[in-house]
Amino acid sequence: MRLGMRGWPKIVKVGYKRSRKERGLHPSGLEEIIVRRPADLEKIDAKTQIVKIGHTVGERNRIAIMERAQALELTVANPGLKKPEPTPTEELVVKEPEPAKSEEESASTGAKSE
Repeated sequence: MRLGMRGWPKIVKVGYKRSRKERGLHPSGLEEIIVRRPADLEKIDAKTQIVKIGHTVGERNRIAIMERAQALELTVANPGLKKPEPTPTEELVVKEPEPAKSEEESASTGAKSE
């Protein structure tokens, strides 16, 4: 196998790892702590750890965790996507059908009914 071919990953060799101090850390250099409920935030040190919300956490708990993390001034690695606000849409104008003319009205306008 040739090295450097497109479509192939690099071959793992000696020196491929990170240094021991950096292994398992978030790219920011902080230790990731997985949080599943707001009470878990009390044990986190903001200087050395970063919050990562578990993937099974629902929207209601995610919002509660985010609010508590902001109060404790903690960094959250995966805050989640904010829902886009609905864009204001123009109101549709619905025209009501005109009522059918009765025979008396059509006779007064001069139209003949058959």
